[in-house]
Amino acid sequence: MAGGRRLSPNDEMGDLMERAKVSAIIPVYNCERYVCAAVESVIAQTYPLHEIIVVDDGSTDGTRVALNRYLDRVTYIHQKNQGEPAARNTGMSNATGDFIAFLDADDLWLPEKTQLQMDLFEKHHEYGLVYTDMTTFNDEGVLVQSVRATRKKHYCSGRIFRQLFQETLFGSGSVIFRKACIETVGGFDETFYIGSDYEMWLRMARHFEFGYVDKPLLQYRQHPEMSTRTLGQVPQEGMPWQAKVLTTILARYPEAVGELGSAVINRRMGLLYMWLGRSWLDRGNHAAARKLISRALEYSPRNPRYRLAHLATYLSPAQVSKATGLYRKVRRAISAAKSDESSGLYPGAAWRQGGVR
Repeated sequence: MAGGRRLSPNDEMGDLMERAKVSAIIPVYNCERYVCAAVESVIAQTYPLHEIIVVDDGSTDGTRVALNRYLDRVTYIHQKNQGEPAARNTGMSNATGDFIAFLDADDLWLPEKTQLQMDLFEKHHEYGLVYTDMTTFNDEGVLVQSVRATRKKHYCSGRIFRQLFQETLFGSGSVIFRKACIETVGGFDETFYIGSDYEMWLRMARHFEFGYVDKPLLQYRQHPEMSTRTLGQVPQEGMPWQAKVLTTILARYPEAVGELGSAVINRRMGLLYMWLGRSWLDRGNHAAARKLISRALEYSPRNPRYRLAHLATYLSPAQVSKATGLYRKVRRAISAAKSDESSGLYPGAAWRQGGVR
């Protein structure tokens, strides 16, 4: 792997627990409703944090007023609106700790998060970054207790570039990394409106080993204003935001194309275009959906699901709704038949099992 580097205990950021200082950075923009809860969750960490930096990226709501009560415990930085990656970079440039942790202003940490991650750093000096599982929730309660368990995935430690390329794996709020890693990979790419964190973690994964704590220590809030539901549903330069990130990474590290192989790349890219195309189809914008699903077919031309979805873009919304309803009825009927067969209610099951003579 290009630029691979093993961090030794004698490195500048070694001798961990003797002097390990963690800087927590909270970028915020117009989040007066949630930001105080985020700050409280950082203050409540069982591992003493070196500093808490809140970077206000030009909020126009009551964010500053809401934060007034914490100004004796946090470093508050206000800047004109430049976007989330710029706010993250501002936080890093002002951080004086050896380790960096981010928390979005609408998310929460569990109290033991930092402690468990720093314990892993203490055992593995070779790790440049440690991430965790996460829970999703909204104002009504928990939606998913463990994202990893729901995905039925095995998250791992070590060299995880390949796995990270194939799925996003973790939220930025679950991460703690060594500040010294920035010297190798640089800061967040401020040209990204969304996905700058994913692009950053992929760059880090090209150079450093990652560690994983198998506990949902980040609480990831779901709400209508979150960027993945706004900017995330809009093509970035004509492509899904994840595809833009991956295209950038492959251009930066062309050797990764051969390492990953065309099958992995085509499957991942095809899925991304299909997901976004289906989203536009569901919203009734068939022209936009057709462009995106056509791109998905370029990556997987024989995929029957992509072909059917592409044909659906030529139907009216009413026709698509009717066809979708029929498809779901057929699927339910097939599922019910299989259930009856497995329970012995369907006569054919007995014949195949030798139960009828």
